[in-house]
Amino acid sequence: MKIGTDNPIETEVVRTPFRRLLLVVALVVVIAGALFAAYRLGLFGSFIDRSLRAVQTSSANQPLVIPGMPVCAPDSGPTATARVVPPPISSFFGLAWFHKPPEEGTSAAEIAANHSYIHLTGASDIPFRDDLREAGYKGPILTYVTMNSVEGPGPYRDSAAACDNEYQGYDNQVAFYKGDFCTYIHGNESWFLHNGKGERIVDDYFGSDRWSYLMNPADPGWRAFSYERLKFIKETWYYEGLWLDNLDLDLSRAWREVTNSDGFVKEYETGEQWQAAVTGWLSGLRAEVGYGYPVWANIVGGGMSATAWDPYAPYLDGAMDESFAVRWVDDWRSPEQWQGQIQRAQRWLGLGKGLVMVGQGPQEDKERLNFTLASYMLVSDGENASFRYTRFDSYYSSLWLYPEYDVAHSLGSCREVTPGIWRREFEHGYVEVDVVQHIGRLVLQK
Repeated sequence: MKIGTDNPIETEVVRTPFRRLLLVVALVVVIAGALFAAYRLGLFGSFIDRSLRAVQTSSANQPLVIPGMPVCAPDSGPTATARVVPPPISSFFGLAWFHKPPEEGTSAAEIAANHSYIHLTGASDIPFRDDLREAGYKGPILTYVTMNSVEGPGPYRDSAAACDNEYQGYDNQVAFYKGDFCTYIHGNESWFLHNGKGERIVDDYFGSDRWSYLMNPADPGWRAFSYERLKFIKETWYYEGLWLDNLDLDLSRAWREVTNSDGFVKEYETGEQWQAAVTGWLSGLRAEVGYGYPVWANIVGGGMSATAWDPYAPYLDGAMDESFAVRWVDDWRSPEQWQGQIQRAQRWLGLGKGLVMVGQGPQEDKERLNFTLASYMLVSDGENASFRYTRFDSYYSSLWLYPEYDVAHSLGSCREVTPGIWRREFEHGYVEVDVVQHIGRLVLQK
């Protein structure tokens, strides 16, 4: 029997599989085209793309905010260390004073009466410290010391340079006697940090022509010298604790922010290496001065994440957040950065550690004052937290007092009343922070 168009039954049997095959092929082509178009439009990524993004998110882009942690509830963190707790203050609100005696005529009695936290600087401020005691101030008074830099003549590229042995450094760092830098430090090249050109990394702060050299916290010789001087400060100047300035969480300051930064630090390639060296230095300091002697620090770098300070927490009794809730004098933080900073404050206070929160801005800028003050009041525990509104480029030399500082006892923790707006109730009113519009409201009902 001939198979062909003359036999309709045979024709149907043969053409049906062929038509089905054509339909399948057409369907595959249509689906492939649709998938390709979706891919080109970015509606989905390949499995490899999604895997790479997951890896990058888990390592390079750590979240600022702890998922699931309420912004206004304390959270557990690293194990707390023994610390000297200042006497409880009678008001929820506490003011902080630092680094030097006031220069505009404010008396020791006024500083003593208005502040719950104080640190001064070195042997030169001992007379004012004694005046504070006579005026009735009962809390501990710490002394300022730079954590990982020393002042010296120069700047000198390396130890081959002739050194001015008559140079007298300030008493805010450990080379405070005349000739200290040349006698004990200059000849030890391994004590210094070096940039990519092999130069000692130096900083001319505010163009003062007084040079600070960044030091290597892992070097055994530098550790021994710095510990010896810090023990001397404890045993001779009789302050009640140390306040360490510029305790770097990472290498960002050395890489980018000082006079001869060039993006490299010869001694350290990664932030992890740096943190290991600093925690080693802090651990050694604790062994030398003891855990009963308070050690506070101005922790810098490391970003705004809620957990950024955790590596140094076991060694410190308190800390300063020198640009709290805002970005220095005239800029703002994103809502996510603000929330990470708030959570970090809560974690720190939840460990029973002290915290000084500094709002930065012009003296007459009441909106900025209210925003930073209200942010502080959202998290203050009424005992270990203190606040100051000021500006860093004034050298913190003047006392600014505002009517807004007259607040009462807290009635509870804060809550988000609408998206982006946080409120905390008080005995005589409430405070509210609008994170998006940068508005702080202090509503007092007297």
